[in-house]
Amino acid sequence: MSTARVPILLLILLAALFAVGSVQAQIEPVTPSPDVETTPTATPAPVFPLAPGTSIEGNINNSLPSARFSFTARSGDNVVIAMESTSGDLDPLLLLFGPDGELVAQNDDADTGNRDARIDTKLERDGIFTIEATRFQSDAGSSIGTYRLRLDIAGAIAGGSDDTFNPLEELPDFGVDFTVLVYQDFGAGRLAEANPLRYFAIGGQQGDLVRAVMTTTEGSLVPQLSLRNANLTVISQESQTRTNESVAYATLPETGWYLIEAAGREGSGSFDLYVDALAGAVLEVGEQITGQFTPDTPSISYVFNAHIGDLVAANMFTSGSAEAVPELQLLDLNLQSIASDTGERFATLQVPIPRSGAYILQVNNLRPGTSGNFNLRLTGIPVDIEKLTVNLASYNESFTGEIDAESPILYYRFAGKAGELVTLQMTADASSTLDPYLILADAELNELAFNDNASSSRNARITQFALPADGNYYVLATRAGLANGTSSGSFNLGLSAGAIALEGGAVTATLTWNSDADLNLFVRDPSGRTVSWSNPQAETIGGTLQIDSNTNCITPSAQPVEHIYWPGLTPVGGDYEVRVWFQNVCGSTNATPFNLVLSVGGQTILETGDTLQPGQRFDASIRVLENGTGSIVNRGRVVNPTPQQESSEGGDILIVYGDSVTGTLNNDVYALFYQFNGAAGDAVDISAETLTGDLDSILVLRDADDNNLASNDDASPDTRSPRLVYSLPYTGQYVIAVTRFGLREGTTSGDFRLSLSSSP
Repeated sequence: MSTARVPILLLILLAALFAVGSVQAQIEPVTPSPDVETTPTATPAPVFPLAPGTSIEGNINNSLPSARFSFTARSGDNVVIAMESTSGDLDPLLLLFGPDGELVAQNDDADTGNRDARIDTKLERDGIFTIEATRFQSDAGSSIGTYRLRLDIAGAIAGGSDDTFNPLEELPDFGVDFTVLVYQDFGAGRLAEANPLRYFAIGGQQGDLVRAVMTTTEGSLVPQLSLRNANLTVISQESQTRTNESVAYATLPETGWYLIEAAGREGSGSFDLYVDALAGAVLEVGEQITGQFTPDTPSISYVFNAHIGDLVAANMFTSGSAEAVPELQLLDLNLQSIASDTGERFATLQVPIPRSGAYILQVNNLRPGTSGNFNLRLTGIPVDIEKLTVNLASYNESFTGEIDAESPILYYRFAGKAGELVTLQMTADASSTLDPYLILADAELNELAFNDNASSSRNARITQFALPADGNYYVLATRAGLANGTSSGSFNLGLSAGAIALEGGAVTATLTWNSDADLNLFVRDPSGRTVSWSNPQAETIGGTLQIDSNTNCITPSAQPVEHIYWPGLTPVGGDYEVRVWFQNVCGSTNATPFNLVLSVGGQTILETGDTLQPGQRFDASIRVLENGTGSIVNRGRVVNPTPQQESSEGGDILIVYGDSVTGTLNNDVYALFYQFNGAAGDAVDISAETLTGDLDSILVLRDADDNNLASNDDASPDTRSPRLVYSLPYTGQYVIAVTRFGLREGTTSGDFRLSLSSSP
């Protein structure tokens, strides 16, 4: 897609006329020089929870020289941490950090002649502590091998003293300003370019199922919401059914304070935030409990964890004197119903679990205003992993398979070691309807990572995921919707370990950074086509996005990298405009440093870097001369895109036939862009229905090169809502632009609903 978007052909022509008289940028010739050695920056290791009285095994090597683990303790607790080398020449080193990140204790050798490490200390404060298991000299060290780490705590938490530690007594230092909320409380704020983030804190008990709802009340803001723990790691799942609303759900893993981050995908404006607890108790399989309905509590929810394939059963009955009419509902974390049952006194469910994770079991009284006691029992038969049909796999292998109604999920098992970087790629056969979906799980089928669409393609990819421990892992190759999905077809699955080998080419651009943030790389080639996550392949002169990391914050990578290349030996002459865009915050609330390398014919032309705040963009450009050498046009600078530039240049919103999505047009954003794939001969029906305000919208259908194919202002004399019916001329990518009459100078505004359908 072109990065210089305008809603109609007239403005395209006007822009071209203005460009004719523009002054050419000064070109700075570059003489190719030998490769310069640079010192790579270590990727921050993920932090894994470690329970007192337990051990964990891991691996220290040159790729991952350290691992981090967290635990909660109170002042006065005696903590013993032991790290034992179990193979290789590993010389263990232990570091213990306090809740504020300061070093509390360290040990290299437990005793004279004993290279194992041991920390035995008495804590002086309450909070969450972090263990770093590493080797002598850490990153600079050379010893490698496996280890066993054990944590023991003697004190209030482990010993059960009456003076128990209450993590809700003291607010933590999240490192940002925040407003404290309680359940069923409202907050409010405003997001703009100068203040793109707002924070709120909520305290809760272990097992609480928290729902936070962020709703735009004014402006063009498209909200984005997340809940984070004390380490600022995202623990929530987000659901967005309307453009002006974001809903985040999280089951609190432990009692304590949590940070709510209110952000925006695009635009600016005011918002309201509401937080409540949908469930306040964890229900264990095999547990039987009693409860009571009252006029004030006609519904009670419980959270339980289950694995894909588990057969769970819930039985509920009311007491003989109860007036209540019972109902059982099994819900996922998006509050979508999986199964339900009701009766005069009894309600029973028996359901196979569709996916590993947390679920909500809701008991309801269908006769509001009445009271009564009830009994509830949750039982289950766990999935027998040994009886699953599993394909054995190993690194650097590829597999083929078929997904259909009879076999919606195929399982693959491989053995891995802690710290290994694993990449999975699931590609659908071009002639099939299959929408691939990938899940990486541990030996107990607990999900570690998943991915639906890599960039704008329907294929799935998990990139450079760091394995947390030695052992077996499972790959679930499936489809969107898993067992309830409808797509089918054949696929190819690739499994590899280690850093991905980047493709060479006539022109290459490589972006690297070290955080969970979703930075995106855009390159506009001399033909005017832009290669990015939204358009991973430019057919005109063949540019391709090889890797897209941290996509939409869903599938984090331990070593994020994005790489775009033009294959071949002879580069196409002209200007290559490069942009690095901090588009999604994900787990990083701070500014993110990055490194960018641009090469022509295998020679580095520009190696640069900078630091981006959320929403900022870095623009640079190079030129390929007639003799095939490269020159610098713009070494790069940080810019702050406007809301309209975010919409026009930040990648199109992806939709498919049958979708209905909402959007908002106003003076900040007067055009929105949507991308879909169609087949030659498809009769597409596109409409933009005005929902609020006085919006007078216009629809424009374009081809992949941004050439206008058709447009409509009003579907009929009786409406201001436009509609297009058009027969597609080719198979491939198309763009829908929704704008307003008058474009930038227009005065109408409001919400709209865009609908896309097709008949072959």
